[in-house]
Amino acid sequence: MIKLDNLLRYSLYCNAIYIFLLFILRPNGINFEKLFVSSFLIFSVFGIYTYVILKWNELKNIPKYFKVLFYLLLLWSGIIVVKSFSLSLQDWVTNFGNVYMALAWFTPAVMVVGLKVENWKIIKEFVFFSFLLMLFASILLPFTDDGGKLETEWIWLLRPVNVILLLGFSKFKPKYQFLTLIAFSLYIVVIILSEQRVDFIFIFLIFLFSVINRVRQVKIKKHFFKYSILTFIVVTVIIFTVGYEHLSLAVSRIVEFQDSRTFLYQEVLTDLSSNEKLFGKGSLGTYYSDFFERTRRHYVRIGEIGWAGDSPIRITTEVGYLQMLLKGGYILLITNILITLRAAYLGIFKTKNSFTRKLSFYVLIITILSVISFRPAFTPTFIILWVAIGTILNKKNRAMNDAEINKMIF
Repeated sequence: MIKLDNLLRYSLYCNAIYIFLLFILRPNGINFEKLFVSSFLIFSVFGIYTYVILKWNELKNIPKYFKVLFYLLLLWSGIIVVKSFSLSLQDWVTNFGNVYMALAWFTPAVMVVGLKVENWKIIKEFVFFSFLLMLFASILLPFTDDGGKLETEWIWLLRPVNVILLLGFSKFKPKYQFLTLIAFSLYIVVIILSEQRVDFIFIFLIFLFSVINRVRQVKIKKHFFKYSILTFIVVTVIIFTVGYEHLSLAVSRIVEFQDSRTFLYQEVLTDLSSNEKLFGKGSLGTYYSDFFERTRRHYVRIGEIGWAGDSPIRITTEVGYLQMLLKGGYILLITNILITLRAAYLGIFKTKNSFTRKLSFYVLIITILSVISFRPAFTPTFIILWVAIGTILNKKNRAMNDAEINKMIF
């Protein structure tokens, strides 16, 4: 009989293999190739959530406040999925075979994995296994024809390199350090080829938070992180009240940058009714994009040359918080932010070890970047996010010193 820890390990490996096969084979429709690729996702989901269910009693180690929010989040996630119930086979395939749909809203359950800090050994293996897959995939890069631009799936298995850099590159064995350097180099190449500019901001924030953490003046560190959290709250409130376009305009007067998010905020917020803004449209909910409608018409008018754009009826949006709003409304959005911000605060200001503090930086950075990108998905970035939240929320983990916790992980 397979051990529970091994079930978790192999399930995470299957998640990485699924993503790897997704951008290598790029299956379309319902056929054998699609079923073969999806089988890895199915096993990944089955294994991870079997572990979560069998370890559910570990939730006794988190404060009641978080337990209530966690149950509310999972309950609302279930409602989001049920709202998109359909008798169509295609809808079922889309809902449960797409990492942005139903699975994305159940990813928070993975928080249970993080309550046991020793599971970071398995997460570490998962991350380096992902890097090995990407090293193999890099051989195929010269032969990839994506019209000059890589699909975003190429970056999913490389983003965890930021976690390794944040936790401390020097803490890992030489072979892992070497693998991290190779993965980071490939990460930069893929960022450029996939035009994912937000990942440069991700890297910058990782290094910024790491540098600030090394400052000896405790007051400076505390003020920096307090103001970071406060600034995020103020910016988020401004975006969803005054509007993103006003914030974008203000920023553009200070620094020159290419804005590609204003139209997304305008279109989603315009499309949603007051009731839909509160409750969302469900996991298969869509919105109408005038931008992509005009892009499609222009593409046809010039003889179908160049970029056709996306469908004007869009089932996802690139911005994390807009995706939450579209699918689950303000209830989903606010519940997520309450959990992530409070977890970040506890890990930064209420811990005795650097491991949980650094995990809190990761949580805070993803929370900040969700304003402009990082839509929730059943991918390594968000699996690690919720495992990190689980580790932070367990008071026993925050009570350990560096020597105690490092012995259990590295």
